[in-house]
Amino acid sequence: MISRLGKTCPYCKERIKKNALVCRYCGRDLEPDNESKCYDLCYPNWIFAGVAGLAAGAALALVCGYWRERRRWKDDITDYEVDREIDNIGS
Repeated sequence: MISRLGKTCPYCKERIKKNALVCRYCGRDLEPDNESKCYDLCYPNWIFAGVAGLAAGAALALVCGYWRERRRWKDDITDYEVDREIDNIGS
């Protein structure tokens, strides 16, 4: 059994370090675990990928929001008629 904190010796069933090559209780040689090494090396990559994905999603949301507001501002400006406003002020 392998966990983040350690593993169990298959011979004496005592709790030992996860990277141990020899059991400190019974002295038998143990097979190296490739699974724990992959976890140690791959875990930071998943964190980086998650943070990068969140940052990219936030940037995309900001850009889409900006373009939507810009389009709305353009529509508001084209609806505004300066001549009619000036005529209303003068009367």
